[in-house]
Amino acid sequence: MTLVKNHQKMGITASICLFCFKNKEKHVLLIKNQKEPFKNAMILPSRVMSANESIEEVTKSILKENIGNSKVYIEQLNAFAKQYRHPFERIIDISFYGLINIEKHNIKLSKNKMADFYSIENKPELAFDHDEIIDFALKRVKRRMKYRPIGINLLPDKFTMNELEELYASFMDKKFDKRNFRRRILEMDFVKLVNKVQRSHVGRKTHLYQFDEKKYENYSKIGF
Repeated sequence: MTLVKNHQKMGITASICLFCFKNKEKHVLLIKNQKEPFKNAMILPSRVMSANESIEEVTKSILKENIGNSKVYIEQLNAFAKQYRHPFERIIDISFYGLINIEKHNIKLSKNKMADFYSIENKPELAFDHDEIIDFALKRVKRRMKYRPIGINLLPDKFTMNELEELYASFMDKKFDKRNFRRRILEMDFVKLVNKVQRSHVGRKTHLYQFDEKKYENYSKIGF
C-alpha cells in the first residue's frame, strides 16, 4: 500500500490497430472518439483497463464492441508512455495490432462509434498519438513479412498470385517483379495450387491458390 501511495496515479488503456486489405490497399479500423479530450476526433479502437480485468479481457471487449467479433488474430505491439500523450492525465497505452479479412470474418461494425476501415493513404489525422501507433504497427508488419509469411488472416481462403503480390506490395511499400515474386513464393512452398480457375475482368483464366496451413504455421514459427 505504501508503495502505491508514494507513486503518481496513472491509467492504462489498450488500443488495437486492426488492418485489413481491400481494393488493393491496406486499411485500418478507426472509430469516432465519444468523449473529451478530442471529442468527435477519429481514433484507434481503445478502452481504459480497470483494476480487476486482464489485458486479454480488455482487447476482446474492444473487438466485440467495435466489430462484433473477438476471435481475431492480434499481437501485442508496444507500450506508449510519453508523459503528455494525454492532455488531462498520465495514461499509458498498451497497443496491439491485428489482421483481418472483412469478407470471410463475421463482423458487424459499430454504428454508435462510427467504426469503419479507412485507407492508410487517405485516413484522417488521429487524436492523441494514434498516428504514431499506426506507423509503429506498419513497421512491425513490414519487418515481419521479410522473415515470416503473412496473408492467411488478410486474404480470402482462395486467392490469385496477383492478389498475394498486391498484398505484399502494399504492406511493404515495394513493387515486385511478377516473375521473381511468383518463383520466390513457390520456392518457399507455403502456398499450394487449387484445382480451380477463375476468370479475370478481361476473361483470362487465373489459377487459384491457398495456404498450406501446416507449412505456413511452421514458417511462422521458424522464419524463411
